[in-house]
Amino acid sequence: MARVKRSDAAKAAQQNQSVNAKTGSTGAPTPDGGSTPPRSTPTRTQETDAATDQTSAPESQPAPDPRETTIRTLQIGLTVVSLIAIGLVVALILVVSRGGSPSSPTSIPPTQATPTPTSSPTPVYFTQYVAVNPNVKPGAIVVEIHSDYQCPWCERAEEIYGQALSQLSQSGDIDLRIHIRTLIGDQVIKNDSSERAGRAALCADKVGSFWAYHSTIFANQPAEGVGYTDDQLRTDFAAQAGITGQNLTDFQTCYDTGATSSEITAMEQEGVQGGINSTPTFLVNGIQISFDLQQNNATALPISSDSLLSGLKQVTGQQ
Repeated sequence: MARVKRSDAAKAAQQNQSVNAKTGSTGAPTPDGGSTPPRSTPTRTQETDAATDQTSAPESQPAPDPRETTIRTLQIGLTVVSLIAIGLVVALILVVSRGGSPSSPTSIPPTQATPTPTSSPTPVYFTQYVAVNPNVKPGAIVVEIHSDYQCPWCERAEEIYGQALSQLSQSGDIDLRIHIRTLIGDQVIKNDSSERAGRAALCADKVGSFWAYHSTIFANQPAEGVGYTDDQLRTDFAAQAGITGQNLTDFQTCYDTGATSSEITAMEQEGVQGGINSTPTFLVNGIQISFDLQQNNATALPISSDSLLSGLKQVTGQQ
């Protein structure tokens, strides 16, 4: 039976830093630190006068001081190096400014065939979640999923990985933890369907039918922005998930009274504070991982539990 578990794990927050660079341009530096003024081309009259002056004054000009030439050369070289350095800083700023988080809370689906790490190596474990199967094997791989019931890519992830995750959870090979998020409804669509569907899923958990109900919600996900009706959430989906008799009565009472509202709020707040601002987001043993959502395929191809377990062991260094 699934339950909402609260552990004493550490939370992590992420901070972003911004860099500002200012650049300027000057003429070529002179030995005294100034700029070399522009030189004009002499006219024929000026050339003749100069020749006359040289005839009347045969004294030779002193040879340039080699030390002055060396200083000038060094200063020009340093100026070139400085300009190159400034160019590198500006290039870095452009890269950082273009590589931020997606503008929409819905993440861009990854393309890797095998789950691969996408975050720093410091493990981060969240404390507010539904433990799909609390009875797992010692050393089971912890798989955490931040998911919103109105998120289209979350539904896609459920199509591809749902059955395999369920099998590995029931066998105890993985410790599957679901973090129910409401950011799509709260920030994108501006409705309460994510919150109500989340409350219903936790009410199903109270009567021992979380995963069946969770899968049913995704299987009936409407077009983005349409939302779920109360009749769907309290009656239709409950029937499809096999919730009957006294369990159905308890489930509907739980839903009607909003008994799980505070738990949904706690999950969403912890996710935001932990820097998880897109769905679906996967973490394996506390490290954020990219899962292949096959965005180039018209039809999602479910992965086998053996293939998924092999990939999970690979990214955790167990094989």
